[in-house]
Amino acid sequence: MDSATLPPAPAPTPPDGLAAMTAPDRLNPTALHILDVAEREFSRHGLEKVSLRELGAASGQRNVSAVSYHFGSREGLLGALLSRRIGQLDRMRQQRLQLLARLDKAGDPHAVIGESFRVLADTVRHEAWGADFVRVLAQVLLHPELDFHALVPDTLTGGYRLSMTLVQPALAHLPAATLQERLSLAYHHGTYVLAMWLHTHGPVSPANEAGYEAFVSDTVDFLVGGVMAPVSRRPA
Repeated sequence: MDSATLPPAPAPTPPDGLAAMTAPDRLNPTALHILDVAEREFSRHGLEKVSLRELGAASGQRNVSAVSYHFGSREGLLGALLSRRIGQLDRMRQQRLQLLARLDKAGDPHAVIGESFRVLADTVRHEAWGADFVRVLAQVLLHPELDFHALVPDTLTGGYRLSMTLVQPALAHLPAATLQERLSLAYHHGTYVLAMWLHTHGPVSPANEAGYEAFVSDTVDFLVGGVMAPVSRRPA
């Protein structure tokens, strides 16, 4: 598949309600600073251990209700935090998939799934916010009372849907529902294992960078193998 046949990315739709209030491109510098602090504090102490008032104080706000003023609620804050980073990651993911198309590798499941995961893994390595965000995202995905899809608009996950479209022809032995479920598992597992690596080894540094790269490569092989595995026979 070449770039001429690559499906177009879905066009974003204007947010409404609370989503419009907290859309990252509509936030002022104070609100963006609060998001930076919340990302750091939630990563270090956990989603349940930091109150909105504590976040306001940690971000230097004199008004104890500053976080509620900007985001409305804890869910509004988390939605803005996640949407800000997921949007950035989605743009990077789609750029990499476009590059694969230009290199005639867009139909290679290993390349597509590998690059999709490496977007997050490279963010952990190269972006100051990467490690904190992965820890927060893992908490949200595992939280019994939070729904990722209710917090983040579908328009910010076009890269995920594009990756499924690209690998589907090469994985025709898989029912569409099975492929979708496996790709979802791959994306979720990729987040969890990165958070586990950070918990064990700390931030990526010159001392552990080689080990991190080996871990990322092994994880890519593991994820691709899981997605591509044949469907086992099941009881009728």
